Amino acid sequence: METAITVNFPKPVYQRLQRQAKVMKTPISEIVVQTVKQSFPVWLDKIPPDFENELSRLDNLGIPQLQMLAKSKLPVAKQRKLDKFLQKNSEGTITLNELAELDNVQLEANLLMLKKAKALALLKSMGYPLPISDNRR
Repeated sequence: METAITVNFPKPVYQRLQRQAKVMKTPISEIVVQTVKQSFPVWLDKIPPDFENELSRLDNLGIPQLQMLAKSKLPVAKQRKLDKFLQKNSEGTITLNELAELDNVQLEANLLMLKKAKALALLKSMGYPLPISDNRR
């Protein structure tokens, strides 16, 4: 099923799309759809259905809990595992089992990032100073 939308592109962007469509002998709409699809993070499709409810529960947290969440990090063991798998992946030595594990740990890290972002947004909207980030693990 398709949904039609209207998008107003700046003239130079539209002209670029026209040129690309002509070269590829493809409709502009297909190029736009493919470009949008490619820009979505892969892990976005893996977000658990109840995660939205989990995020909405943050609205009920107090300032100290939000500040603690905003400062939270992956557990050290998970961070080490993530770093190890990312290194092996970049070297091309990762196994299929490790790749599946990497996907799971990355999803966990990304969900934590979304919670932290929501906590920071809530703190900012309440006028509270945002916690200073400490990049040490």
